[in-house]
Amino acid sequence: MTVPSRSTDTVDPTALRVLITGYGPFAGFPINPSWLAVKPLHNTITQTLGDTPRDIHITSLEIATSYETVLTATPSFHARPPVVSQPKDTAFAVLPPPSDGYDLVIHVGVAGRSGHIRMEQLGRKYGYDKEDAFGQYAPVVVTEGDKPVRGFGTDYKEFPEELYTHVNCTKLVDHLQGTGFKYVVPSLNAGLYLCEFINYCSLAESKRTAARGEKYSKVLFIHVPPVGAPYTTEEVTEILRSTISWICSQ
Repeated sequence: MTVPSRSTDTVDPTALRVLITGYGPFAGFPINPSWLAVKPLHNTITQTLGDTPRDIHITSLEIATSYETVLTATPSFHARPPVVSQPKDTAFAVLPPPSDGYDLVIHVGVAGRSGHIRMEQLGRKYGYDKEDAFGQYAPVVVTEGDKPVRGFGTDYKEFPEELYTHVNCTKLVDHLQGTGFKYVVPSLNAGLYLCEFINYCSLAESKRTAARGEKYSKVLFIHVPPVGAPYTTEEVTEILRSTISWICSQ
């Protein structure tokens, strides 16, 4: 099922606001399938479901596959007002974020050869031992014996080792499968790489905002397969649009 959408270079102040990120290149993916699927959504309007649909404005942003970038940019997405750096490509210029924060923040990354779109339900605090696309590692939190434990340190000391999304991924998957997208599943293992790293970071920042009594952004990480395994880029874009519409309707 195709969700209606249109392009725009302005934002209705009554529209719901969504920020969706895709990752840049890394080993094996000189052009990241996540960004290929995310970028057509930039500055488009879709709508909530139901008899009285509400406009949803979508902002797309490419993120470097870098631990440092995640730790710098992600807290800014959840600031009040959010701070989103302007990309070099003016075709993806970011319109002013809503002063009270985005209603939904979705992060998208590629998942090897999984063959499914995976709705990631949790992020873990530690265990990030792989180098990023720039040969850098996640911060060392503590050293146990000869092995450093890498992940989130002092700035995230108040958060538990696992954080879960507010999105009901089981119901979301049921909805998407009911519209014909059968290769979509919930997941509890995002791989302990940049994908799970940004997921934990964003979930923590959302909870930090909520703890201040302010409006918080719902957060979801979505893993997409390589192009054509099994979905085309256009189909993945449509699944992302349908996901946004469903979550914003809840």
